Amino acid sequence: MTDFQCRQCGVCCKQPGFVYLASGDAERLAAYLKMDIYSFTQAYCLLQDRRYLALKKNQDESCLFLKSKGCSAYDARPAQCREFPLRWKTEKSLKYCEGLKPR
Repeated sequence: MTDFQCRQCGVCCKQPGFVYLASGDAERLAAYLKMDIYSFTQAYCLLQDRRYLALKKNQDESCLFLKSKGCSAYDARPAQCREFPLRWKTEKSLKYCEGLKPR
């Protein structure tokens, strides 16, 4: 699927589940937001299963960085977001991701 083009519809940012942070993600996001790493993790992160850092989310399961015009941290988004759906996809994502739908 090398011809995938993200249409920035934001639907993937509204799906239930967690965005896990890979090595360097928290530091990159903190720098982008002009925050120190400790303030960033306190404000935006939670510890899942006592060992995985994940982004907090809004009450409706949407991403904290999703705004009316799209991702407010797009240039520094986590690896999980950058790699979707090229590295991983689900049956459900085939139905909601505009970039995966035939043109």
